[in-house]
Amino acid sequence: MPLSAPSHPGFFEVLATRRAYTTVLYLLLSMVMGILTFTYAVTGLSLSLGLAILIIGLPVAVAFLAGARLLSVAELRLLGALVAGEGMEVPAVLPAGEGWWERVKALVGDARTWTSLVYFLLLLPLGITYFTLLVTLLTTGVALLAVPALRLLHLGASFTGDVAGVAWISAHPGLAVTLCGLAGLALLPLTFHLALLLGRFQIWLARHLLVRT
Repeated sequence: MPLSAPSHPGFFEVLATRRAYTTVLYLLLSMVMGILTFTYAVTGLSLSLGLAILIIGLPVAVAFLAGARLLSVAELRLLGALVAGEGMEVPAVLPAGEGWWERVKALVGDARTWTSLVYFLLLLPLGITYFTLLVTLLTTGVALLAVPALRLLHLGASFTGDVAGVAWISAHPGLAVTLCGLAGLALLPLTFHLALLLGRFQIWLARHLLVRT
């Protein structure tokens, strides 16, 4: 089954969609995966180039490229399980060939091997962006939704003084609390919709760099 993006849910329906939560989980984990894959790619390339003049350089380079293919398969499976929401076919870890030397040549000559390294280098900045954006939006949305609840429970959700230069907030605390609740109610589903769109982009990127030759 090919790697494809599922249909998009309705505005509030997204809050009851399991895939939205698993996509958020993937996007948060992508920073960890980005650190891992970026470090592997940079370290492996440095070692392979540095040892190229020595006999040991060839097996080190082959092991590095084979490991990159293995990581690409792991990334595709994680993306398929958490974002695509369905199983999918993934490329073979090593390209086919008669004998080990033919397989080594196929590994080096396969464009997917090198585009996988490009994907790994891109995953770190993308992962940092995803993590920062989603954590900021989710915490802001939850905080805004908590304001009416705290107000009802009399746990400190009151407005006094000139907040952020808006004097009318202290003059109309009830309206301010209501607006905070409505803003939080809108921001949370918007955040999940954004996560689904980012998941679609990640699927598109993986399809072009990890799947297609």
